[in-house]
Amino acid sequence: MKRQVFLSIVLLLIALGACMGQGAPRTVPFSQSSRLHLAALETPLNTPEPTMTALVASLTPTPLPPPELPPLESTRATLEKWIGFPTYGEESEPGLGFQVLYSSLLWALTEDETGMQILAHRQIPYCRIAPVVGRGLPRGWTADSEFRDVGPLRFEVVTVSQEGQVRYVNYFGRAGGIVTGFQVTFDGQREDCLRDAEAVFITLTAGPAPTLTPTPTFTPEWKLSPTP
Repeated sequence: MKRQVFLSIVLLLIALGACMGQGAPRTVPFSQSSRLHLAALETPLNTPEPTMTALVASLTPTPLPPPELPPLESTRATLEKWIGFPTYGEESEPGLGFQVLYSSLLWALTEDETGMQILAHRQIPYCRIAPVVGRGLPRGWTADSEFRDVGPLRFEVVTVSQEGQVRYVNYFGRAGGIVTGFQVTFDGQREDCLRDAEAVFITLTAGPAPTLTPTPTFTPEWKLSPTP
């Protein structure tokens, strides 16, 4: 009798163990690579978040180098003449172009990256005078306009800013039957650049228009290199 009770208890324990084994979740051992992957996920990243200064710096275009200038032929100041087409040809008399005088010690007649003739300042990097016409502005840019006498001439002076920072100033004027505009750009020393530019604008007059293919007064060295 006692033997039967003992066997019954043993069988009951085996049955309960089988049932518990079926209901309990199985533990699957992780491989070494799996353990390393989980450890990496649980470890906090120490990479710093990008700051606003870094984002702005990454979006700010790198300025092009100043244009190559012709060498000074003399250390004595001379007045040179720049002749070009008026930027408002329909409002100007046919056959006329603009003429301005500039100091050879301060300015050089050269070309910008697009091949357009400009005056580049010899002493103030990135200070330039280029022909320009009025046009729309991108979002976030503003323009403040005023009429002001520059020497004997009346100009509309338009100061263009981006988020409160002045980017360039346009001068639109009439002289002797022509209507034309100039854009003054700079990267620092704004007041000095504008002062020297206005000394050029006071000499604005009309004269015979240049030929359709004017010969540049200076050709940068990279344009003289033979084509490979």
